[in-house]
Order: sequence, then structure tokens, then C-alpha cells
Amino acid sequence: MLDTSDPEKLRFSTAALPARERLTLFREVFGRGLLNMDIVPLEKNGWAECEFRMLPGASIMWGGNSAHRFEKAREPALESDDLIMVWVTTPMRGMFRQRGREIALNEGSTWLLSCEHHTVTENVEPVRHVNVKLPRVALAPLVPNIDDAFMRPIQPDAEAVKLLKSYVETLGRNSGLEDAAVQQAMALHICDLIALAVGTTRDGAQLAQERGLNAARLAAVRKLVLENRWDQNFSVKTAAICQGVTPRYIQMLFEATGTTFSAFLLEQRLALAHRRLSDPRLAGRSISALALDAGFGDLSYFNRVFRRAYGETPSDVRNRALHAAPYRR
Repeated sequence: MLDTSDPEKLRFSTAALPARERLTLFREVFGRGLLNMDIVPLEKNGWAECEFRMLPGASIMWGGNSAHRFEKAREPALESDDLIMVWVTTPMRGMFRQRGREIALNEGSTWLLSCEHHTVTENVEPVRHVNVKLPRVALAPLVPNIDDAFMRPIQPDAEAVKLLKSYVETLGRNSGLEDAAVQQAMALHICDLIALAVGTTRDGAQLAQERGLNAARLAAVRKLVLENRWDQNFSVKTAAICQGVTPRYIQMLFEATGTTFSAFLLEQRLALAHRRLSDPRLAGRSISALALDAGFGDLSYFNRVFRRAYGETPSDVRNRALHAAPYRR
């Protein structure tokens, strides 16, 4: 039911439950025991799956389920005043009700809710969503009158919201984040972005900008580099246009980490070229073609920086990979 094979993540799927006990286990163990929610399927053969990532000071759940009704259970041991920011990632129809307010749900819907209050949510068709949970004490200093922010629609195209979603998406794809200090910093950045999304004070906005917003922007630019490193024309100017900021701002983000945009782009292009040269399945492609595919237009420059980075030539890497490959007729 709960897959704990990855120490950084927990995974749950109804598909892993025995068919005869599926509904009971889903409702009692997952619903009441883990989420403190009463769950009622609204269709036969309902399903649900989710993945949790726990950070010191924040937890994230990427979830999906068929048509269901969820209502907060009354389990005192699981009561808390934690806050959850939720956004819907697929087309859907449904509603969410808390504190006497009801909002209609659709793709992109984003809102902040309290675990302290009675809650009802219902989706009448399959949905995928992301939930980010924080202790109230973490967000309250940054958001004045935080209770007024509950159940207030948040613009999904706001800069802080888009960066938050991108940051969380990146976190979901990455593993190897065992370092406690890194995890704590990520939780703090997430808190900052949520504060900016729901509204903070001037001082709070400055603090959140310096911490969370800059970190999320840097993560977004790095993602752009990974997606476009093959393009010889991709540059800091291109990245700045995509992000709606100045090239100098992006350079400052990288400088704060002890490197430069150009150095990071070169590193990623070299890594792409090295991986492809190490793949025996690409033996039919020339080294110059693979270099071009990795964003290098000048072969002599490619050979020079490759040898400087790896201490061997592209031909050395290719030959070793071919000799190590299993013999195939």
C-alpha cells in the first residue's frame, strides 16, 4: 500500500491493495489514518495514487484520484493548525468548501486552506493535484491576517505561483537530496513563495524575494538550460526573455552560487555530449554530429573544453564505451 523503498519519498496506490479489501483499507488506513479525511468514492472501481516528499518544515503530495468526496474526519490525535496550499493540474469539475465558503474547482485552481477547520471537497471526474503543507507558525510571520487568506482564490498566473509550481515540480523530479541543510533551505524557499503568492508585508516581501524567489528563479533558469542546451543560439539573453527578467539578474543569481550562467551551460552541454559518446547505441553517429547535437558549433573548441573537463578526448570516451559493450552480431 505505502511504498517506502525510496527513503526520500512515500508512494501510495490503491492498485497495490488487495481487491477485496481495497475500499476498506483506502478509507480507514489512508483516508482516516494518514489524511484525517472520510473518503467516499463516487464511482465504481475508483482509484487513487499519490507520492509524498517530506522536508524539515514542509511536506509535498502529488496526487491523483477518480471521482471522490473527501470530508475532514474528527480524529483528535491528527488535528493540527497546519496550512496547505493546493493547486489542480488537470481539467476537472468539482468544489471545495471550508469556513462557510465554497469555490468551484477547475484546472489551475489555487488556494490556501487550514487543517484546523471542517473541510469538504468533491471532484466529479478524475483529477490530479499538488498539496504543499506547512506549519502555521512558519507562514504566519510573513503573512499578516493569515486567516483572511484562507479560501481566497489565488491567481494561477501570478509570478510567485508559477515559480512555486516550477520549484515543486523540480523537487519532485530530483532525488539525492539527503543533505538536511539543503532540505531545510528548500522548505524555507517554498514558504517564501507561498507568502508572496497569498500576500505579505513589505519587509516580508523583501525577505521572501531575497530567499525563496531568487532560489526558485535560479531553479527555473537551470531547468531552461537543461531543456535547451542543445540549441547553439541559447544564451543568457534567451533565458532572460523566457523568464521576463534582465540578463544581469540571471548572472547575479549564478554568481551568488559561485559560478556563472556560461559555465553552467557549458557544463551541461559537456555532460550531454559525454553521455551520448558513452552510449554504444550511438556508435554510428560521428563525434562531430554528437557535439553539434549537444550545442557545440565549433569542433576544435569542443575537443579542447571536453579534454579540460574530463582529462581525456571524446575519442577516448567513445572507444572505451565500444570496447566495454557486449559483443553483438
